[in-house]
Amino acid sequence: MADESIHSGHRERMRERFRQSFDLNGFSDHEVLEMLLYNIIPRADTAAAAHALLDTFGNLRTVLSADIDSLTAVKGIGLRCAEQLLFLGQVFLRAEKESFVSVHADDFDSLSRYLLNFFKGDTTERLCAFSINKAGRLTASAVLSAGITDRIAFDVDELKSFIALNCTDILILAHNHPGNSAIPSDEDVIFTRKLRNLLDDQVCFLDHLIVTNNEVTSMRALGFFRSFE
Repeated sequence: MADESIHSGHRERMRERFRQSFDLNGFSDHEVLEMLLYNIIPRADTAAAAHALLDTFGNLRTVLSADIDSLTAVKGIGLRCAEQLLFLGQVFLRAEKESFVSVHADDFDSLSRYLLNFFKGDTTERLCAFSINKAGRLTASAVLSAGITDRIAFDVDELKSFIALNCTDILILAHNHPGNSAIPSDEDVIFTRKLRNLLDDQVCFLDHLIVTNNEVTSMRALGFFRSFE
């Protein structure tokens, strides 16, 4: 009974933090996931479950796109909890696809607005892939790496799987600079050159975009892609 009282008081304090601004800025990923689990796990300590999920999957997006067997293999996650996480993941996926409708690869303003919102509040770098169809419409996205403070690193095979799974005609990569500098780093340039050469026969690698709190920079527009040829 005492444990329930402790958990109840902690949950109310977390909810009160959210009520201060009704946004998640200032909340860590494990705190967001912890609160998400409140209604799924009504009495137990959800902080431990949230940490276990993030230790296993790395980030929120991957947690919410994991399969049921992987979720139930995590300590503290039962079948009901896994089903609810899967359901929420599908809801978010549907909402994200609806946001794709207004995004066109040829319209830099709409693409920039989408990306500024996509990376809003991130304090560490995320590298994301965006699949574009022949009509220039955004059709899918994936986080390739997350949680790195000052550089980009990812699994090339994961990107190739994303391209194949989504029948990607055109690929755009984007990553954020938490330090708020939209200038591509030397590492960004080297990475993009290597990746362009690697993907040359597989897909049209259209651009690599760098996103800050209020600006989006196109490496193609800056002439870097011409220098790779």
